[in-house]
Amino acid sequence: MAKLFENLRYVIIDELHSYRGVYGSHCANVLRRLKRLCAFHGSHPQFICCSATIANPRRWPAPGGEEFHLVERNGAPSGEKYFVFYNPPS
Repeated sequence: MAKLFENLRYVIIDELHSYRGVYGSHCANVLRRLKRLCAFHGSHPQFICCSATIANPRRWPAPGGEEFHLVERNGAPSGEKYFVFYNPPS
């Protein structure tokens, strides 16, 4: 396991949500312990969080208490889009 923590570069959290109560505390503690383990082994991984449901992610604190940068533009290539409006005869 030491090799894993020494070379860990990214921690990806998919579907980041706002958790409360016991479950929220548990999730926060797991992330803190992970950061502490990585620091002990000399790595400082970058946390990448994704969410399709949080309306304003800038107002939420980043996991681990570090500053985060919001990436809100999709840079993936996509084909042309056509919007067609059709009013069928009555």
